[in-house]
Amino acid sequence: MDEEVRICLLGLLPQQQVLIGAATRDDLGRSWNSQAIFRADASGSVDLAAQKPIGGGYLGVSPMGLFWSMRIEAQRSNAQMTFAKNNLSPNTVTLKGVIDGAVIATSELVRNFQAVGTQTRSLEMGADVLASGRDINDKGSTIIGRLFIPPGYGPHPTVIVLSGTGGGFDLDKAAVLSRHGFATLALAYFGIPPLPTWLHRIPLEYFEAAIEWLKAQPEIDGQRIGVLGVSRGAELALLLGTRFPAIHAVAAYAPSSVSWAAGGRDKATGGIIPSWTWRDSVVPFAPMPLRGFMWRSAIPVAVLRRPVMFRNLFRAGLRNREAIEQASIPVERICGPILLISGGDDHLWPAAEMSEAILARLKKNGFAYSVEHLHYARAGHMLRYPYLPTTSRESGNAYLRGARFSFGGTPRADAEAQTDAWRRAIAFFKNSL
Repeated sequence: MDEEVRICLLGLLPQQQVLIGAATRDDLGRSWNSQAIFRADASGSVDLAAQKPIGGGYLGVSPMGLFWSMRIEAQRSNAQMTFAKNNLSPNTVTLKGVIDGAVIATSELVRNFQAVGTQTRSLEMGADVLASGRDINDKGSTIIGRLFIPPGYGPHPTVIVLSGTGGGFDLDKAAVLSRHGFATLALAYFGIPPLPTWLHRIPLEYFEAAIEWLKAQPEIDGQRIGVLGVSRGAELALLLGTRFPAIHAVAAYAPSSVSWAAGGRDKATGGIIPSWTWRDSVVPFAPMPLRGFMWRSAIPVAVLRRPVMFRNLFRAGLRNREAIEQASIPVERICGPILLISGGDDHLWPAAEMSEAILARLKKNGFAYSVEHLHYARAGHMLRYPYLPTTSRESGNAYLRGARFSFGGTPRADAEAQTDAWRRAIAFFKNSL
């Protein structure tokens, strides 16, 4: 799925104009389509790796332009607008060449998420132990993790893959990453029953138990465990690195330098709800000034119908210096290298600024390991693995009551950033584990 494809059309007349289109469906059954118009060279050929289109959905030379420039059909304002991948079935892409409305060539491409010979194993947990996270390896009714074991001799280095604000599993990402020789554990921590429906009061002991389960698997090298997280999952990945010495490498996409509140208040006590707990105590957090933010956002959202930019909410929270000092993640305690990845046009939160804060703290405390910050100035928040459609600039959410929120970035900038970041993240784990 993350391999570049070379697309060529041969046998045309010199300088003949042709439209090349691509089409696929996501796991919600929604159609995604792209097209670009080319002019054949003197030999009657079109090569997307060497030629730029003269019209269509993207500009400039881009071998995988037909993939990242795919667009979804019109959706409701509260719908998920990103490409949905909920299972590991192959992704089929149909290519066609069209001249004067007539299809003159077709090809079908089946893109796989996991390598042939990959083993999978489920991590289960009963509902009675969810609160503490202990005894996670007791067989229960709920699958909370999926382990991908690559073909070949072990024991393998392992990467725990954590989702972000959407919750649930990042099964597809874990499967694709396992193709590169890592065992990967896609681990859910909220968003699927009977885990919490939203991110709040998540016990870090839960992840401690998952690590112990990993170490007990014969194919896993317990001395080579890393973690990859995105957004709130990146915040969590950094937190886990500070708590558990078994984690020896952390890759954080769109990370936070602090632990944030969950958002909202407890109905019984009126207190701000924390995101994380440890040994029945609250992990210090920075509150989000929601009331003022909502007032400032009311006219742009309700009247002008603009998507919400949550970045300003978190920037306001970062100005609370006393709270930020208490909530800052002690990243200097992490027992291994760190890779930070940020987009300069992230509209969900200021990941680039918080990455710089992480770097400053590491430098101040004489961090013993390597750290790198991959910054992509024009990219937004939604950086996944390569060659997925990147045209969605915003999405809806049931909690926003019809409002939309903005990701930031541009389709091409996001496509280029996630391709480069993915390659370098793979190299990071190969060098670190």
